[in-house]
Amino acid sequence: MSVPGILMRLVQPRDGTNPPADSSSSPIAPCPNVEAIQVMEANDEAKPSRNTIYFLSDITPLLSSPSKYNEDVSAHGSTLESVAWVICSFINGRDAANPGADNVAHLLPKAPVAGSVLVANGSTPRPDKVQHYHDWYDQEHGEKLTHVPGWNSARRYKLEKVYGEAETANFYGLNYYDEVNGLGGPEWKAGVTEWTMRIRSNAAKPNVRRVWRSVANKAPQH
Repeated sequence: MSVPGILMRLVQPRDGTNPPADSSSSPIAPCPNVEAIQVMEANDEAKPSRNTIYFLSDITPLLSSPSKYNEDVSAHGSTLESVAWVICSFINGRDAANPGADNVAHLLPKAPVAGSVLVANGSTPRPDKVQHYHDWYDQEHGEKLTHVPGWNSARRYKLEKVYGEAETANFYGLNYYDEVNGLGGPEWKAGVTEWTMRIRSNAAKPNVRRVWRSVANKAPQH
């Protein structure tokens, strides 16, 4: 059975080079089953500074072998200091058209426009608190984020595989916002509740939070 999900291709250009984010450092088809491609660059001054997100109809071919990852490293090793593949399966999501529903399709209803913001928050609850984490996100946290001005969509994922060196979490929440948004404002701060604090105290390790700026969308090759 097909397992939809994403490949986050995290790369850092070598010192002294600064190729455009949507250049060959973001290949059109590094793997099979690509349905949509989002090209991102860091908006938080952290490294790695580039993230290309490939929406895949089926991630399973990537889970059994690193061959495609190895091909990617070999093809771009001269221009990239690091290449990591973070492969995740789709859990659920929400869209602005119906923010109360969490059973949306994997693909976003519209691609993020250039300059818009993606907040990717990775969480690793303790093994005995995993269901508690899902309940919090589905019943409270995800809905509260829909009230932040400029919010457009959210998608949740489970980590399945990583190739290369990357700081990872067991679960990811990806929230897409307009370039002008309410991040850091009162609606966003209202999402930090007593339940949120319990979730943080139940974490096996600190969150992995990255903020990205959308650069471009690419059409996959079939």
